[in-house]
Amino acid sequence: MPKLTKGQMEAEISKLLIRFEKEHIGRGPEGARTFLVADMAVVRLSGVLTPAERHLARDSNGSALIREMRLRLVESSRSLLETWIQELTGCRVLNLLTDVSTKTGEHILVFVFEENLEDLFRKPT
Repeated sequence: MPKLTKGQMEAEISKLLIRFEKEHIGRGPEGARTFLVADMAVVRLSGVLTPAERHLARDSNGSALIREMRLRLVESSRSLLETWIQELTGCRVLNLLTDVSTKTGEHILVFVFEENLEDLFRKPT
């Protein structure tokens, strides 16, 4: 794969997470943004809740159920996600942190890498 710019890498990570949501949740998010910050990729997916989940989220028990289910889905696919991200970035993933808001319909994922990804995009001086 040709060397990507930082913006292109962020876009490719976003595409990868959209694909994951479609294949493993059943529908993709309405939007996706990725930010490479030091040794992390912070991914913000918006509009991830299905209509049924939005209805269920009106109740606190339903909200907790949605969060638990979505977190379990990510955990059960963790090795796949880490492999996809490692193949794309060329950097080993050390950790994956995630949370879902049933109030805003956002899903945040933070991939922590073995090295500083931003350094890979700095031009030598």
